[in-house]
Amino acid sequence: MTFPWLVWLETCESTNTWALQHADQLYGGQVIYTQAQTHGRGQYNRSWQSPKGVLTASFILPQSRTIAAPSLQAGIAVMRALSALRPQVDRELQLKWPNDVIARGKKLAGILCESRSPWLVVGIGLNRCVDVAAMGLPQAISLHTLLYPSQEVPTDLELLAAIRAELLWCWQGLQWAGISAERDFLRGRSLTLVQGEQEWQGIGVGISDRGTLQVRLSNGEVREFSSGHVIYNP
Repeated sequence: MTFPWLVWLETCESTNTWALQHADQLYGGQVIYTQAQTHGRGQYNRSWQSPKGVLTASFILPQSRTIAAPSLQAGIAVMRALSALRPQVDRELQLKWPNDVIARGKKLAGILCESRSPWLVVGIGLNRCVDVAAMGLPQAISLHTLLYPSQEVPTDLELLAAIRAELLWCWQGLQWAGISAERDFLRGRSLTLVQGEQEWQGIGVGISDRGTLQVRLSNGEVREFSSGHVIYNP
């Protein structure tokens, strides 16, 4: 079976990097996929581990001023796709601001959005069948763990098609704020937000309709953050 929207690479350093380098040859709705990503990138250009069993792909979407929080909307699309394929996992899934999908308090998927006019490249790394314990990733969880032993894990192609469909639907103007509030992993949780050399400690209050993280600081002030690295207490 072939999919006209799928660009299947034998190997590449990073599907996001490849998409950015070939932006003028791409069209909306395409998916860049590889089973061998050698130098994946995460938020703040951190390296992203891509061992066997991690689904790695980049989805090509049009840039839009109406998309206030692309990483959060992409996270919702990933959750909707997983829930559609395997409904029993739906209650396990949460959003961790700004760009992670969480299950059972651990990271299931990470998202990296990057722009190259006229496209937004949405990179997604999803722990499909990876042995997170063997990889030394105690804060990660795999889809296999969530489904075992009752159901098989969806194939890479099933996941790619489902995530692509949900992303295209979400980009039509999904009212995402209510969903993010319902699924907000950090709400009510003690956390530290780091921006460069500065740190703020407080309690997660919620995600605004602009996609910012709201934190109640120790002095009672509620402050909004549009970026930063979050360290939370399990």
